[in-house]
Amino acid sequence: MCPRPYNLGKRKAATDETRLRIIEAARQLLADESNVAELSMEAIARRADVSRLTIYYQFRSRPGLLEALYDHLAARGDMRQMAQVFHETDPTKMLEKMVGIFIKFWASDPVVIRRLRAMSGLDPEIAAGIRSRDSRRQHIAGEILRRFVSLRDKAVKVERQKLAADVISTLTSFETYDALSGAGHDDKGISQTVLGLSHAAITSM
Repeated sequence: MCPRPYNLGKRKAATDETRLRIIEAARQLLADESNVAELSMEAIARRADVSRLTIYYQFRSRPGLLEALYDHLAARGDMRQMAQVFHETDPTKMLEKMVGIFIKFWASDPVVIRRLRAMSGLDPEIAAGIRSRDSRRQHIAGEILRRFVSLRDKAVKVERQKLAADVISTLTSFETYDALSGAGHDDKGISQTVLGLSHAAITSM
């Protein structure tokens, strides 16, 4: 006899709750600045009040858990709005949306993001995830530059186009946001400045 749909639904809900509790436990460990321990499976299991085996059952591996954590942070920071960037036909509006979305994301959980990026210098598994996410920002910047170039009458050397895209990627990075925010600037001011400097990089091509 097949399990009743009601029971299957309850089981899935319990599994989803456990999964979210584990991910949130990892986030809370990072958010707790008094916690100097590494982001180990043991520490996450203790914070989530589950066994290590449960974590492996849910995520298969530590990199699997880290990917789920990155997705969780992206959802909290409303990164799903990034799809709207590619729906724009005007590259100026694309750039404005990109800058605004990244500033909002970095501001959503700066302590956690800062600690993850700091850990990436010593933790290859975290570093791999950070590199993968950063490459997406570089791709978006490159696509925006490609569209700007397509609107121009004169040809732009590939090296100049790539340099401008890399500048925009750097300007919209967490490191830039964190430095400016730490210096006391508000998100609106940071966004306006990053946008202005990004336009300058494009003009210089």
